[in-house]
Amino acid sequence: MAALLLGFLGAEAQETATLLSRDTILIGDQIEWIIPLQLKEGEKFFLEDIANPPAQGVEVIKGLEIDTLSSKKGLLDIQGRVILTSFDSGSYFLPPLIAMIERTSGKIDTLYMEGPTLEVTTVPIDTATYVIKDIKGQIRYPLTFKEVLPWAGLALLLAAAIYALVRFIKLRRENRTFFGRPIVKDPPHIVALRSLDKIRRQKLWQNDKQKQFYTEVTDTLRQYVADRYDIVAMERPSAEMLADLKKQDIDARMFEDIEKMFGTADLVKFAKFQASAEENEEVIPTAVRFVNTTYLSELDSEAEEKEE
Repeated sequence: MAALLLGFLGAEAQETATLLSRDTILIGDQIEWIIPLQLKEGEKFFLEDIANPPAQGVEVIKGLEIDTLSSKKGLLDIQGRVILTSFDSGSYFLPPLIAMIERTSGKIDTLYMEGPTLEVTTVPIDTATYVIKDIKGQIRYPLTFKEVLPWAGLALLLAAAIYALVRFIKLRRENRTFFGRPIVKDPPHIVALRSLDKIRRQKLWQNDKQKQFYTEVTDTLRQYVADRYDIVAMERPSAEMLADLKKQDIDARMFEDIEKMFGTADLVKFAKFQASAEENEEVIPTAVRFVNTTYLSELDSEAEEKEE
């Protein structure tokens, strides 16, 4: 027989019967099977395992738990509880339980506890008036304003975002701000001269950053050439860009200086060439002269056109 040690509790065991917390239950309800004991301190008791199911048609929902309810005059009131249920109506005779009591003297007594009867009932049906009805369909309640409001707000927000994006793209293509005002851009020569002055103040080549220095200067001039002469200049080899630039109305000496500067820049950027201090010092002045010369040439051409 399997036995469960429940604690050092002790005392003379008295014959008793187990009981239920209620007389009857409905199908599927739960009920407590109560196992009461009264023992003395200093002794032990053992209780045989409760089978699941304890009776045909009865199921154990929660196994045996032991609580000490009170302690007075050396006596302990012990209560074991098992939670049961049944899913079929009828009377069920729960089995007797056997507890083994070990006295302080070492003597073992056997306690036989009778099991109660569990009554399981169903909900009574008045067959005289009971009418079987069809299953009703799902009830559909009308939408309320409170339910629709969040979705309406989300739809309006999405529509506003789409409108703002479309308007922004359209006005950008027209070179205007979101509010329709024309975007005023600085002339190409102003942008280039401002960038060259910034590079000069960074003192890049003086701090052993020749590659960055030549890259920023040539990128500035490439952007100026692209804006000033409408030449594709940013992602092309220097030779191709200079070949297109040579076709423009540019002073020959000025073109030679720019061509030389781009050649030195290519050596520094791609061949790890180290330019001399004299060459580095001439880069910014040469770039500035190129921008100023081409800009003044443009002004002269515009003035001649007006005179004609």
